[in-house]
Amino acid sequence: MSRTPYFHTPDRVQMLLNQLHLWSGTRWQHAGARPNAMRCGVSGDCLFWVHAFKAIGALPAKLEIPGYRLQEARADEMQTLRRCIEATGCADLVFDDAAGKQLPLFRIGDVLLFKNGTSGAHCGLVVKEAPVHFTHLTGNGLMEEPLQQAHYLRSLKYVYRLLEHELGVGRSTLNVESSGVSQ
Repeated sequence: MSRTPYFHTPDRVQMLLNQLHLWSGTRWQHAGARPNAMRCGVSGDCLFWVHAFKAIGALPAKLEIPGYRLQEARADEMQTLRRCIEATGCADLVFDDAAGKQLPLFRIGDVLLFKNGTSGAHCGLVVKEAPVHFTHLTGNGLMEEPLQQAHYLRSLKYVYRLLEHELGVGRSTLNVESSGVSQ
């Protein structure tokens, strides 16, 4: 039986957009050994979306991100991050570039995983469906950009969609050690 996407109502979409607005003054800083210390309006890296989802109840408040190091992240090519996202039981893989699928119909709240040069990965969140825009935390702060740019489309590797919670599913740790998450 298929589960409903978490952001299927206008109220939930608005809660996400309001939360992301609060992150607008946040400066990028690799969280590494202290990913749970990311603070809205202060600093964070591209895993900020975990904190944004937790703040609005889309992910369990007790979910924690273990520390991760850039060198391990580069070598992993997103495999650990992907396994951990899937292990939460709260996300569905809707696009895998290696599978040769066409891009999905994007929904607000979709998590985008990009191959980011030699540094591993970069994450973003879909915030507008037509035309598709996403937001991501960069050295210039939280930025919203159109996805339909050649460099983003070439580097997009995976898309995950957050799903409604099921009781007893998932775990309380998003283990991103050697996840490929870096900027």
